[in-house]
Amino acid sequence: MLQKAYLRVRHWPVLAVASIALTASVTQAAVSQPSDAQCGSAFEFIGPDPAVAARAKASGQPIYVVADSSEADPDGNIVLHGQAAIVKGDRQLNADEVTFNRDDQAAVATGAVVFGDSRMMLEGTSLQYNLEADQGTIENASYALREKRARGRATRIIRRDASRHTLEGAFYTTCPPGKRDWALRATKVDLDFDDGQGSARNVVLDFKGVPILYSPYFSFPLSDERKSGFLAPSAGNSDETGFEFRAPYYLNLAPNYDATITPRYMSKRGLMMGGLGRYLFRGTEGEIGGTLLPSDKEADRDRNYVFLKQNGRFTPRWTHYLSYNRVSDDQYFEDFGNNLTDVSTTHLQRLATTSYNGDNWRVRGQVETYQTLSGSRPYRRLPQLMFNTSGFLFGGLNYAIDSEFTEYDHPDLVDGTRIDLYPSLSLPWETAAFRVEPRLGFRYTQYSLNDQLPGRDDNPSRSVPIFSVDSGMFFERDLDLWGVDAVQTLEPRLFYLYIPNRDQDDIPLFDTSDTDFTFQSLFRTNRFSGPDRQGDANQVTAAVTSRILSASSGVEMLRTSLGQIRYLRDRQVGLRPGSAIEASESAIVGELWARLTRSLTARGDLEWDPDSGSTQRSVFGLYYRPDNGVLLNASYRMRRELPKLSAPGLTESLEQIDISGLIPLGRNWQLVGRSYYSLPESKIIESFIGLGYESCCWGARVVTRRYVRSLSGDTTSAILFELELKGLTNIGNKVENLLTEGVFGYSRDAYGY
Repeated sequence: MLQKAYLRVRHWPVLAVASIALTASVTQAAVSQPSDAQCGSAFEFIGPDPAVAARAKASGQPIYVVADSSEADPDGNIVLHGQAAIVKGDRQLNADEVTFNRDDQAAVATGAVVFGDSRMMLEGTSLQYNLEADQGTIENASYALREKRARGRATRIIRRDASRHTLEGAFYTTCPPGKRDWALRATKVDLDFDDGQGSARNVVLDFKGVPILYSPYFSFPLSDERKSGFLAPSAGNSDETGFEFRAPYYLNLAPNYDATITPRYMSKRGLMMGGLGRYLFRGTEGEIGGTLLPSDKEADRDRNYVFLKQNGRFTPRWTHYLSYNRVSDDQYFEDFGNNLTDVSTTHLQRLATTSYNGDNWRVRGQVETYQTLSGSRPYRRLPQLMFNTSGFLFGGLNYAIDSEFTEYDHPDLVDGTRIDLYPSLSLPWETAAFRVEPRLGFRYTQYSLNDQLPGRDDNPSRSVPIFSVDSGMFFERDLDLWGVDAVQTLEPRLFYLYIPNRDQDDIPLFDTSDTDFTFQSLFRTNRFSGPDRQGDANQVTAAVTSRILSASSGVEMLRTSLGQIRYLRDRQVGLRPGSAIEASESAIVGELWARLTRSLTARGDLEWDPDSGSTQRSVFGLYYRPDNGVLLNASYRMRRELPKLSAPGLTESLEQIDISGLIPLGRNWQLVGRSYYSLPESKIIESFIGLGYESCCWGARVVTRRYVRSLSGDTTSAILFELELKGLTNIGNKVENLLTEGVFGYSRDAYGY
């Protein structure tokens, strides 16, 4: 069977506008249910008397009959008066008066009739019911489904057996008694609990008393099992695509695979067809899909996108992963993407990898290529093989081996093969207050190159020893922090690194670049990101971390770290020949995390250059999470000389402010918004503001949004609207995805918007 969390779908039973009606079917899995917080005790329906059920069970009688008084009529029936009850198994009948025949087990009930079993509760004015056949009819009935917070009425409910019911002149809603904010009306509804299916005819969806959708027929599940049918339609408007309407159709093809077909009409572009197939086999799961827009009205060409993702296990230790992506043109995501991640895509990865994990070793092989949308074209890895192992030897001695063989291919640049071997030995020693770990490694890298530049070696190699000593101490003291008992730690750390200089000018740059300089960089053995450059070093890192923890609970209240590298000689190795770095010390880097109050936390990162006296990189954020449903974030980001995506080879400064949040406005209303702003360009990267209403059984959200849609900085606007009928479906755009990406810390389960 398909994993429930993996193949969960949200369905909409009817697609009809005005007089247009479509036959439909629906799966209701994953649809939000009425909220306990909003509904309170409104769903405490009157049901069969539980005290009577308890006495019936204690009596051990197959049929338990009780009433205030009883008499026999001329036909031999028993007439029960006043609080009459008949119980058989999980079925119970209560009424003001019941006429019961013990021979054929037929009952006729009048007055305040209540009937219930493990699935449904029914109330009506009269009931004819046979306990032996488990069949009957109740008139002018109200009903409630026990497992769902749902109810309704019907002019007549026919019970054909324990699992099959027919409702005539019925309506269905998840709104509490006394409210019908939304309801489904149908002339006839058939329920089959054993098959888990239901069907209805001549269905009208009312919202606030106004009919908004119609369907002559639809079927729906009575459980969380998937079923083919239309999913929730959505509509919206944006500058790039104009008016949009989507009507996905879900195909439940088999227990372990399914598909979704999504027509997407765009008034400025045309009709785009989208498809997604998902599959789950023994040890393997994946999805394949794509889109096709013939003759884009704006671009006057066909547009398409194809993707495949798969991961799985051949054995518990042997895994694989596949990823393939292709678009028809470089502007596809700029025109049809709807988030910042899409529009900033510069390369599409195509990757196939497999790995095997032993007890203390791992081997991995992969091939990797890219489709370049903008920027320089990366090397292809055809293939890349990696082997890693680590473990214990004797006398506390540890070993590690990292190795790699890669074939690099490029149509325009020097390419070839690279072999990289890096074995190392370490001898850690640790006490409660002190630790030291010397490590000695040796790195050997060999190349076989094609199309090497004249005068350069076609088979360059590099061999270099790497020696480091990592040490640290741990101190702590009791602290009185404004009347709160706390513990403060002091954790100084020294890291020495020695790597001799090796000439690497003949070695190309296949996959190596500079890395960001962060607090973690202070303890790295290579300042470059890949094996094509091994930085020389004779340096000492001095760093310190201090924490403040609650003495009673151990909860961390403050953590701050600060460190700097002291260079004992100039660094000669750079990405390009002649790029030696003359500096006696690195930038000072630090990290900060603080719980300022129970609800307010702060986080910061800093890189400060003492030579220029300027900050090179900084991040600072405040995050407010009280218990009243408020969510507020404010952050500042700054970085100098960041590579410019829209103009490879150039750099730009980054300075951004990001403010986002969600604020409840009373019991039912919520305000949500984000402003993500670039200071150098004085331009909004993304902004949205929205208003939401949340009641017991329905919710509505509207968001207006403006965001950057291309690397060149072009912006577009959109309006999103969503109507949620709890227990049934969502109509419109899915606002949740926008909030999850745009408001840090947001989740639907926690904040309910």
